[in-house]
Amino acid sequence: MQWQEQSIILSSKPFSENCRLVSVFNRSMGKTSGLVKGTKSVIHVGDISDVTWKGRNADQLGTFKIETVFSPFSFVFENPLEILAIDSVCTLCSNGLPDRAPHGNLFDLVKRFLLELVHKDWLLNYVLFEKMFLSEVGVGLSLSQCAVTGKKDGLFYVSPRTGKAVIKEVGEKYKDKLFVLPKFLLDADEEPSNEDILMALKITQHFLKIYFCGISSRELPMSREYLVQGLLKGDKDETQYYN
Repeated sequence: MQWQEQSIILSSKPFSENCRLVSVFNRSMGKTSGLVKGTKSVIHVGDISDVTWKGRNADQLGTFKIETVFSPFSFVFENPLEILAIDSVCTLCSNGLPDRAPHGNLFDLVKRFLLELVHKDWLLNYVLFEKMFLSEVGVGLSLSQCAVTGKKDGLFYVSPRTGKAVIKEVGEKYKDKLFVLPKFLLDADEEPSNEDILMALKITQHFLKIYFCGISSRELPMSREYLVQGLLKGDKDETQYYN
């Protein structure tokens, strides 16, 4: 059997003296693992590559032939936060997505994130990735209307228990137990501040922990933790929402 498709490199680990175990993500096959023979190939996590898989049957590990098309690392190697973001995206997908289950919309968003990493909206794209990731794995936020009144306007809080939004009047007396809902998660035309980004990351972190604890008791990627820590430091060169 054989297939060929443009894919994103999620992980690359030594398997034997002359072989690496590589995990890739593509639109039609989802997350798939295979062996790359030889040690001369340079494979970076986050690379967008033309990947050919060969195996005796669909259930076999098989082998990959990988040709790099675009390597975001070469554009951001001097920017630590962007590097952390690449690793976090790829590790979340590698550890959190089921094998060989297509997630076409998520793949498209990850690809866009990697291609646009040098642009000013990279951090917004990262947050949108985490939001869609949660939706794809069944832990999505419900932000279309108030969970109590059904109103679609004036949504202000998010419940950490259900992920559902409520209006300010309903949630005010419970505000110490609720997340404040950043407006940009409701309105794509709303430009987020650094504070909005950090609040959104706090919300997604909460639900990511619930998901990963449920499937494997795994912690979130250290790269994600370092990314948030870097944003919290307040260094102008690193925490500015745009470059």
